[in-house]
Amino acid sequence: MVAFGTVSIGILLFFQLYDNQTSAIQSQDSQSSDQSTLQENVGYQIVSVDVTAKGFIHENIKIKAGVPTKINFIKHSGYTCIRSVESTDLGLDVYLEKGDNFVTLNDLKPGTYQFNCGMYMYYGTITVT
Repeated sequence: MVAFGTVSIGILLFFQLYDNQTSAIQSQDSQSSDQSTLQENVGYQIVSVDVTAKGFIHENIKIKAGVPTKINFIKHSGYTCIRSVESTDLGLDVYLEKGDNFVTLNDLKPGTYQFNCGMYMYYGTITVT
């Protein structure tokens, strides 16, 4: 029984360490490339938001008014408590799968909109100018 507990704890620590290392590598990559999280595509603005064990990376999003926007909530690991993203301001309640999770927002008026995880532990804003 002790061996099972030790192995279980070892596996949990390994995955926690692995998640932290990949987050650090991705953070370094995003800093070194110095790219904006806002990309323009044909007819859309596309914004990427990383969903990690430490919350939303790029939690303060800035977009242009009047242009449809696709926000990709990218969940890199299943080992995070963030299971969904919600916004009462936008009428949004989306369960997040591992990988890409696109949300399309049309015709947003200028202003600031709040979003949060389903447990109200992590928050972010979308500022429309």
